[in-house]
Amino acid sequence: MKAHVKNRVPKGKFKTYHLTRALSLHEIKKIPCKTFSCSPSTLERLSKKTKDYLKHNKYHIIVEKNKGKPLETDPKEILQIIRAYRSGKSYRKIEKEFKIAKSTAHYLVKHAKKTKIKKGNVVITV
Repeated sequence: MKAHVKNRVPKGKFKTYHLTRALSLHEIKKIPCKTFSCSPSTLERLSKKTKDYLKHNKYHIIVEKNKGKPLETDPKEILQIIRAYRSGKSYRKIEKEFKIAKSTAHYLVKHAKKTKIKKGNVVITV
């Protein structure tokens, strides 16, 4: 699993931390992991000092493009919604059963391959 780092380091152990913005060297040192992922533009915005530190201390940096806002719905509930739709339920019935907006149900079914999920203040990539 991967945790997204925006303004503070999420608690818990993750294999990879995804940088959503360029962090300072001081902030990088607080992260208890040696594997990071980030977008190409975030990598460009890291300071030379931070890049040198990461290279010298053998950090592994994965550059990836993972666009889009993370889902805030529980992953188990998303699966239930997708199964309900595929079994023939209308979006209106799903809306009433799961107490979510019809447009949200449609979005979840349409983007069933989405990989970023928000759990509390932490964004997890699955």
